Amino acid sequence: MSSIPLHDLPSSRRLVRATIVSILVAGALLVTVVMPAEFGIDPVGTGRLLGLDALHDVDAVTEAPGTPPASAHATDRDAVLAANAKSAFGESKGQSFDAAALSPTSGSLSRRTMTVSLAPGKGVEVKAALEQGQGLVFSWLATAPVAVDMHGERPDAKNAWTSYAVERAQESASGTFIAPFTGTHGWYWKNLGDVPVEVTIDVAGAHVEIYQP
Repeated sequence: MSSIPLHDLPSSRRLVRATIVSILVAGALLVTVVMPAEFGIDPVGTGRLLGLDALHDVDAVTEAPGTPPASAHATDRDAVLAANAKSAFGESKGQSFDAAALSPTSGSLSRRTMTVSLAPGKGVEVKAALEQGQGLVFSWLATAPVAVDMHGERPDAKNAWTSYAVERAQESASGTFIAPFTGTHGWYWKNLGDVPVEVTIDVAGAHVEIYQP
């Protein structure tokens, strides 16, 4: 059985020196390469000089394309938006970001129209089920002035609702609505006159369905 001569083995001093050098090299690579590329942290500026910070921007776009999770804070969503803009178009000093202004959806745009009849002294309600942040564009027209309450109700709510607009005598209205909470949202019209009235409601949005409860 052969043996290695003792004079060929490294001394303890050389082993310690090699270990220290390895630690220093690993630390230098961490600061100059890994941190800028993986985390976007560039304490000594090498990431910017070598273009490594762009790798982090690309990773951010890849890991969080389109809409961030609903639980993300607005600042996190704005950071992703800024990274996307920098990657696609470069930086612009005059550009600011407000990701909360947009609620993207994968649904296709739909349009629904409904006409309801109100006998004298009677009321009719038309609703749409919307998630928080979903929106619709609406327009309604009555053949005579009616009382109206545009409102929303949370799931399982009993005799409780939130009003968005209330008028005693109105013949038409139109606008854009964004649901402040998940639930049903719509209109209640009441005919306060002595002749029948018809109300036609027209809405457009993503997967919007209107119905009479």
